[in-house]
Amino acid sequence: MNQLMGIDFKKLASIDANKLVDSMGSLNCTIEMGGGMYGSFDIHWICIASSTEDLQRIAIALLACAIGTQHQTYLPISTESLTENESRRCSTKPLTSFGKGIRITAARPSIDQPKSFTYTPKRKLKRYPWYPWSLTCDAQTELPVFTLAGVPGETACPRLWDGRRDLREPYIACIGGHPKALIRLARLLLDYSDTSIPSDIDIVLEPDGGLRGAGPLSYVAHFERVDPCRCAACAGDSN
Repeated sequence: MNQLMGIDFKKLASIDANKLVDSMGSLNCTIEMGGGMYGSFDIHWICIASSTEDLQRIAIALLACAIGTQHQTYLPISTESLTENESRRCSTKPLTSFGKGIRITAARPSIDQPKSFTYTPKRKLKRYPWYPWSLTCDAQTELPVFTLAGVPGETACPRLWDGRRDLREPYIACIGGHPKALIRLARLLLDYSDTSIPSDIDIVLEPDGGLRGAGPLSYVAHFERVDPCRCAACAGDSN
């Protein structure tokens, strides 16, 4: 599969990432975040919960930003998110907070800039999908980084190293890294969005101190695939 949503992966190098994102429309997903002490580590985490289609949208934006003509792009999140509504209707414990968008930034290396992308699905995904390779790779260039920006009431983005634990609702979840790291994340999300590929309920990417999968000074990143809700309330069944 090298074409998705009418987009040919082999032609991504000539596509303006921002124009491509505009053509895909807003995401329909939620962002949950939190933090606390885990043993001797002060950990902050971000969870992005999306349908299979929106995971594919994120993957396409990652590829376009890493290979295309723009090094940064922004994916808006619909204010009336279906997953947010489903969470509120189907759960007695709603999500902590909801994000407003995802910003993707690719660092431009002077050499070895990827020019194309070819996708071959995996057979199975684990919860820590890049372990044990992630323990020995070059984390600075081969792993993505996840942070927050645009937090209401804050003068600057909360950082992993400042000891803050009262993180407020983020407006923007940021995904950054070298193009190869973003391409690797895109490939992972394409695999995770394929329901024919066996996988755990979520996938987790950790920075130093865990099983890795995210670059230094990154938040822990969780991705959850949200299947359409079929409960009586969401289906409109009054019985």
